[in-house]
Amino acid sequence: MTLLQPPKSAYSKASQKIWFTYAQNANCFQQGLLGLTDSYIAGNLYLRFPEAEPLKAKRIEVSITGTEYVHWTEQVLRTRCVYDASTNTYRTVTYYETIHYLHEQQILNRSLLLWESKSLKDNGTSNKKLPEKITKMNLPFQLSLPDDLPPSMNLVVGRIYYNVNAKIKRKRNFWKFQGSNKSVKCSCLITRYSPMPMPAPVRWVEWDNSKAWKRGVGYNISMAYDTFGPGNPIIVKLALKFLKPDSKIKELFVGLKEYNLFRASGATKLNKGYVKERRILGNQFPKILNAKNEWSSVLRIDALDKVSWTTERYHINVYHKVKIKIRFGIFGPKNVNLERKVNIENIANVSNYEYKNSE
Repeated sequence: MTLLQPPKSAYSKASQKIWFTYAQNANCFQQGLLGLTDSYIAGNLYLRFPEAEPLKAKRIEVSITGTEYVHWTEQVLRTRCVYDASTNTYRTVTYYETIHYLHEQQILNRSLLLWESKSLKDNGTSNKKLPEKITKMNLPFQLSLPDDLPPSMNLVVGRIYYNVNAKIKRKRNFWKFQGSNKSVKCSCLITRYSPMPMPAPVRWVEWDNSKAWKRGVGYNISMAYDTFGPGNPIIVKLALKFLKPDSKIKELFVGLKEYNLFRASGATKLNKGYVKERRILGNQFPKILNAKNEWSSVLRIDALDKVSWTTERYHINVYHKVKIKIRFGIFGPKNVNLERKVNIENIANVSNYEYKNSE
């Protein structure tokens, strides 16, 4: 049976004679639902060398490594004094200096010995291993993943990435400029999962009080959850009450805003922006009000698998807010700005899986 392989583009160190495949019936290295069940990396290491030029190896290892990386640059305006020999004076010049902010840390390194030569030097009287000739070898492997491992992510100036690595200790070949180590490195996507969250009602109400009458518009807005993701989209229930005949709004806005906070070299950098938006223009409301001058609807924001997951780490922090805005225009009353910090998680359907801590 032919097993699926990572694409060539996944290799940062490749070899025509050594490659990885996924485990049987799998299309990735990761097995299990990390965060919900036991999870591990599984696959096979294939070695194919010609009979005339076999691999002379002492040991073969495989490992899974993970790295947290943050890097950005900033242009800082500087000044300095420069001596002018023609006038025998000093003058001040300005210039831009490029400052690099960098953080790089290994967050995972687990290895497994797959094979080791059994040949010993001097007929077994020494512990030094002798290389053995290898032409064809298939080595399955499995490495467990820590429960608290963060998922792979690729943000603007920061990323968390993982690699499956093969390291081969071999005999040196000075004629071919080959060292004692041969390595193959392939990227490995790590995904975390979360269970369906418990309801956590959120509600904003100014329906028929003094603030609503002063504004001319009352509102009753609610969400049933504060954690969202695939299978649990953001659903916002909205109701507006127009309390005065001349009450108008310019726009009703509901959006999911993402914040990426990075720390490196003692500095911080914040990127933010809306990743999902829904709008209703104010000129539509006169057509859809009921007899009581009220309007109600449900706005849904889904496709959250394309949004970065909420991640709380010191150097990479991703968080989200649902923002709701009732805008009245320049000459209208003060805009209504509501917000709630929420979590965006990779919510999985776990009906067919057993939780780690279940009995």
